[in-house]
Amino acid sequence: MRLSITLHFERPFIIPYNYPHYLYSFLLNAIRLSDEDVARRVHNNKRDVKFVASRFQPEGRAEKVENGLLVESGAVKLHVASTETALLRALIDGLGRGRERLHVMGKRLLHCELELDETPEHLSGKRFRTLSHVNVYYNNPPNGFKQWDLSPVGQPNSPFKNEPEIWKRLVFENLKSKYLMVYGEPYNGDFDIKVLTKNPKSKRFFIKRDEKTGKPIYTQAWEFDFKMWGEEKLLRVAYDLGLGMRNPHGFGMIEIEKRLR
Repeated sequence: MRLSITLHFERPFIIPYNYPHYLYSFLLNAIRLSDEDVARRVHNNKRDVKFVASRFQPEGRAEKVENGLLVESGAVKLHVASTETALLRALIDGLGRGRERLHVMGKRLLHCELELDETPEHLSGKRFRTLSHVNVYYNNPPNGFKQWDLSPVGQPNSPFKNEPEIWKRLVFENLKSKYLMVYGEPYNGDFDIKVLTKNPKSKRFFIKRDEKTGKPIYTQAWEFDFKMWGEEKLLRVAYDLGLGMRNPHGFGMIEIEKRLR
C-alpha cells in the first residue's frame, strides 16, 4: 500500500541536500504521535516489517541554496509505502495530530493532504525508475575496506571483480529477507533485474557519526531506470518496501514509469 502526501511547511522551507536523517526523524515522530509501539518496532527491531519513503520533492518553484532547495510555496510531495496497514494508519493519524508539532529543520508542518495510490496489477517486465536513491552496501569486502557501497554498473576502484553481479545478488538477498518477514515463508522462485541507465547518477549522503571516533559516516547511492522479473509476490515486496537498504531513511523507493504504464 502506498500513500502520496503533500506537506505544507512554514515558509521559507528548505529541502536539505542531506535529507535522510531529517526525513526519517520526521516520519518516525509522526508515527510516534499516534502509536508508540509501532514507532518502537520501526526504530529498534531490524527484523520487523518496515516502510520505504521517497525523497522530498518540491511542489512548484525551487531554488538551489547553500544547504538545500528553497521551496517558495513551502509545499513538498512525499511518497510512503509499506506492507503493514497498521504502520500507515499510525502515520496518517500522526500527521493529523502533528500540525504545528512536527518540523523539518525548524520549520513546522502546517497541514497536509493524503491520497492512496492505485496499486499496479502486474510488475514483472515493467520499466521502473527510482523515486529515491538505491543504497546497497557490503560489510567487510575484499582489500581491507570496512564497508563498500556498491554501484549497479560498477566502479573503477571497486574491490570486487564483478561489482554489478554482487550488487544484483545483494538486492535479491535483501528482497528475500523482506519476503520472509512479510509472508512468513522463504522465497524459492527466480528474480532478475536489469539496470537500463548507462551512467546512473550517484550521490553521497551523511548518515551519522561513529559512536567511538565521532567521525562522520557517509554512504553512496544511485538513481536509475530498470526492469525486473520474478514472481509477482516478490516484486510487490520491492514495490511496497523498496530496493536495497536503509529504506525508511528515504532510499530505494521505486515506481513504474508513467509514460510506459
